Amino acid sequence: MDLTRRSFLESAAALGLASAVPLTMPSPATAAAAADLPYTDGSFFRSRVEAAPVDATRTASFRAFMATHPDQRDVRHPRISGQQNTQWGTSFHLGAGSDPVWRLRNPSSDTAVLNTHGWHMADTVANRIPAGSQDRLLMVVDPVLGYTVLCGDVVPDLGSRTMSAAASGIFWHTSNGLDGRNPRSNDARDFCSRGRIPDSLVIRPDLVQAGIANGTGLGHVLELFLVETNSRTFGTGFVHPMVGTESRHTTGWGAEGERLRIDPRIDLAARGLMGGALVIARTLQQHGAYIGDNSGSASTLKGAQSAATHDPYAGTNLATDCLEGKVTWDDFEVVVAGWQ
Repeated sequence: MDLTRRSFLESAAALGLASAVPLTMPSPATAAAAADLPYTDGSFFRSRVEAAPVDATRTASFRAFMATHPDQRDVRHPRISGQQNTQWGTSFHLGAGSDPVWRLRNPSSDTAVLNTHGWHMADTVANRIPAGSQDRLLMVVDPVLGYTVLCGDVVPDLGSRTMSAAASGIFWHTSNGLDGRNPRSNDARDFCSRGRIPDSLVIRPDLVQAGIANGTGLGHVLELFLVETNSRTFGTGFVHPMVGTESRHTTGWGAEGERLRIDPRIDLAARGLMGGALVIARTLQQHGAYIGDNSGSASTLKGAQSAATHDPYAGTNLATDCLEGKVTWDDFEVVVAGWQ
């Protein structure tokens, strides 16, 4: 998989910086119980899809595509990357005031605060970031400084507590969680590749544990890395919440930003789903997943990256193929494009 499938697009104009703001608490109705979630109650990130309008024609074409694409037809369920010490997951950390501050050596104009203010991250996270040609994605939720950091192809330097990255993004927690280039955004500082919402890129282990304990989902929409999108869809190749597309994909299905959900009529527990697998299935039914990237292989959700000495989902049964035989692509419906 090459870098262009993962690289961030930089905005043409520099955006102003503001002082850090604290993380706000979510409403109980939209969050996994007692767990902190960023962004406002009316955000796309927290919006539910059980009552969303469905496009029957798009649903039928999606199911047909997933059953026939040569890289997808033998994998009839969403996979979760980064598990069992396989690569392509996202190194994740929930920052705390006791963590040291790390800084980005080469930010873009849109993410300059990651050099001046940095983010709170335990040193142990740097030690488990994979090496090699995979994404080397890092996501840090920093409730102290009030933003989420997403960097791609990161190379950490533990001695200086700095890192370089091929691309970087930042979303502020008091915003409505939309890229500043999106007309619906209320914070011009929010910036990420093509408008992806950083916090949707990883299945947070703490939210999985909260979901198991409280019988909920994660409380937010996920990003789906689809086997292959089509940049000609709807003439632009993207819909809300995205603001751009990977333009070279013309033989796949769907626009980036199209949102999928598991049919709300399905009894997930009756399918035999348990633990972390049930939390993810509930999330896909309650909040769904929007297409935000091309996977280069079978379609996946991003898990927190495991390592030989780090199992982020220990005891939850969440694994690469934990949805296999329980959920299929035929269970999914396509929400009307651009709905929130």
